[in-house]
Amino acid sequence: MTSEDHSILLVDDHAVVREGYRAVLQKQPGLRVVAEAADGAEAYRLFKAMQPDLVIMDLTMPGISGIEAIRPHSTMGPQRQESWVFTMHQNAAFAVQAIRAGARGYVTKTSPPETLVRAAMDILAGRIAGQPRYRP
Repeated sequence: MTSEDHSILLVDDHAVVREGYRAVLQKQPGLRVVAEAADGAEAYRLFKAMQPDLVIMDLTMPGISGIEAIRPHSTMGPQRQESWVFTMHQNAAFAVQAIRAGARGYVTKTSPPETLVRAAMDILAGRIAGQPRYRP
């Protein structure tokens, strides 16, 4: 990882989904997946250890939900770390919950890969990201 790379923590309970995210994101210059977690508790531990620039979080996982896991991420560390949700839930109510918990964006898993990349870049640039119908 170079000093120009942005570090990313992927959180999803499906290993194949994390592998797909990793493949898409790491094709982009400046983006590096530094850790992966299968649930919210593991995400919390890895976040504390790695202090990534961005957390991409699923909502529905065993144990601690994505919504619960976002809350501590939004205020931990010396700088505000950015979280956003990438989920199968297309209901706008889930997006509202995620944004209220501290997520900076909401993208559904039915989105094309370029939406994932664009959302990561937007959030790392300080913008709100996601599909227009889910933006606050």
